[in-house]
Amino acid sequence: MADLAISRTPHWAFRFTVMLTLSVIVAVMGLAADSAAVVIGAMLLAPLMGPVLATAATMSMALFKKALWSFSKVLLATAWCIGLAYLLSTMIGDDHLANEVVARTSPDLKDLVVALAAGAAGSYATVRKDASASLPGVAVAVALVPPLATVGIMLEAGQMADARGALLLYATNLAAIILAGVVVFVVTGFVPPRRLATTSLRLGAATVIAIGVVVAIAIPLFQASVNAAEDSSQRGEAMAIVRDWLGDDRDLVPDVRFDEDSGRLLVELKGVDYPPDDADLRASLSKAFDLVPSIQWIRTEKATTTTTAALTTTTITDEEILHEDLTRLVTQWLRTARITDPEVQHIEIDSSQHPISVRVDVAGVGTEPKLTDLLALFDTELDTTLAVRVNWTERTVLPEGTSPPDPLEVQEGVMRSRLDRWATERDLTVRSFIFDGNRVEIELAGVDEPETTDLVLELMDVAANNITVNVYFIQRLRLETTTTTASATTTTT
Repeated sequence: MADLAISRTPHWAFRFTVMLTLSVIVAVMGLAADSAAVVIGAMLLAPLMGPVLATAATMSMALFKKALWSFSKVLLATAWCIGLAYLLSTMIGDDHLANEVVARTSPDLKDLVVALAAGAAGSYATVRKDASASLPGVAVAVALVPPLATVGIMLEAGQMADARGALLLYATNLAAIILAGVVVFVVTGFVPPRRLATTSLRLGAATVIAIGVVVAIAIPLFQASVNAAEDSSQRGEAMAIVRDWLGDDRDLVPDVRFDEDSGRLLVELKGVDYPPDDADLRASLSKAFDLVPSIQWIRTEKATTTTTAALTTTTITDEEILHEDLTRLVTQWLRTARITDPEVQHIEIDSSQHPISVRVDVAGVGTEPKLTDLLALFDTELDTTLAVRVNWTERTVLPEGTSPPDPLEVQEGVMRSRLDRWATERDLTVRSFIFDGNRVEIELAGVDEPETTDLVLELMDVAANNITVNVYFIQRLRLETTTTTASATTTTT
């Protein structure tokens, strides 16, 4: 009773709060650093298992007032952990979601089974002193503080769905420990037989309520397990179709995944040579899964040597190294921003300017990512000062049965978007814009005649074929200025 803080223990609240606070700090830092060892340290520090087992113990003895008091400690500790984790995440200011964080946002039925077994082990180790050495292992197996820290981190990042997933994992562990604890405390004789005989009805009612809570939690976990199994089965089926389409061509390495947010099938092919026509593959995947697949090809370089020719040394320029670093960082930026089907279309580097000028063309499905996040990433990872310009093209997932937009309409929309941005930067007005697939006619108006070479090149990059770009300029002149003073009005023409 004293170990579970059911009976009064001096200074218990102070010691509990200090250890809980320290465990949350360690958990948040471990999750942010993606360090499993540090997260395990937080599990061992966390004292939250005490009041949870106390709730189970008092329920097993039908001491419902004490059970409510113990459970209120759990609720207060839960709120404190989430709030402290939120505050620490705000101070860290890291938008990158580590694997240790993401791993705690998608619980399934396996987590419930583990929580039930670990809860029973923790209860047994509490009753039997010879088994108390197992308590640290129980704390690791059915962690309580790391999921709460994940809830705070996800709330600070604005990821409400992932925060709910982490909270569901915590609720799973909590409910399973209490239910398993009640059963073990009764079976092991922790409850005196005479008291058990007089409180059996109340204990039975409390047990039924605990079972009902666990069953209610098990429903979404079961659905998550079914979805995971279906996803694995679908990925295997899709991979079989892709490999059958590739045939003997083993130079192309395929990767298949289903995007849950957009409901799309993404197929990625990596290889040295250009892939064959993918029309048959698209037809097979569309027929098998009743959706439009997205197929991407990533070209890789293959180094070869012969025994008859002398080996040569390839010198990689600073610009090539910078291009690789930029590609890696831009890809990381898009994934952190949760862009679906991200694509780095083009990166152009002009080393003749100071600072070095960089133009990045990216596309994807989702809200336009924040340029400030990319610039911060460049500042952190690169030693070079850059003048960066980003062109973002937002893709749209069409509802099933909707005809795709005409390619010319897509090109026209991208051209008009880039023209408007270019004109706004130079305080110009776009009076007209015409695109018929072969020719672009633009009429601009402004005070100073602009240099349009970069605009023309940018529009030609968007076009699928060779086009002619004609830009007309109408100069605006200020013809009359009126100056008003206290004594007179002067008009100058």
